[in-house]
Amino acid sequence: MSKFNPNEVVFEKIRYIEEFDPATKQLLNRMTNVKEPTLNFTSEGTAVTDAQGAEIVTFYNAAQGTLSYTNAIHSFDLLAEQFFSEKNIASDENKIIAPVSEVLEIAENKVTLKYVPTGTAGAEIKYVQLINEENEFGETLEVSAAAAAGKFAIDAETKTLTFSDGTTGRVIVDYEAEMTEALSLAKTTDSLPLVRTLHVHCYFRNKCDSNIKYVGVITFPRAHIDISSVDVSLTPDGGHAVTYKLQKPYCDETGKLCEVFVYKD
Repeated sequence: MSKFNPNEVVFEKIRYIEEFDPATKQLLNRMTNVKEPTLNFTSEGTAVTDAQGAEIVTFYNAAQGTLSYTNAIHSFDLLAEQFFSEKNIASDENKIIAPVSEVLEIAENKVTLKYVPTGTAGAEIKYVQLINEENEFGETLEVSAAAAAGKFAIDAETKTLTFSDGTTGRVIVDYEAEMTEALSLAKTTDSLPLVRTLHVHCYFRNKCDSNIKYVGVITFPRAHIDISSVDVSLTPDGGHAVTYKLQKPYCDETGKLCEVFVYKD
């Protein structure tokens, strides 16, 4: 029986990329829609020359690499890594206060909000803006204990705003509300992402028989997400780009940047 020893293969695709805690090996993140992946390695070359300047040998050191890809679908887990932020998940016990904006039609001098506004009692919402006949900002109304000209009243418990008699049209209402089904994350100016271990899972095909599939796994023991430039696309088809700096574990004498495994599916 011949040994399994493929050489030239057809790269099919990356199945997914997994991110682990290097110390505990806990799976932290999994990207399943990877496109446009690139892997690059560099080394610094030091040439040794003779008395006439002819090169005798070149020593290479300071090897490092980069792994870049775009996840076709935006990922809040990945964004949290790039922000070095904990992803805060709301619950009944841990509500998140989030900004809300609504455009509402005034009916019988009243509008009803979708959420219960938070803030100072009786002034949870300080201002609202009427929309004029040209669909632009009109008059700004200020909260008051009772509805009057240029004023509106609020009953947060019933989520109701009341306007003076004869007020019609639409109104822009911006406020904050507690959410039990929400998440939040924040980027600060002194953030430093943590080092992770990456496993890149991919498929190969036999060059002579495409029905024969090989599984490949490329592991990177020390991958540091690069936040020197983070481009977050704000379009549906833009994807979510990320780059990792690949370095050997500093105290590892083997200097292993990555390791490649291939086996039959």
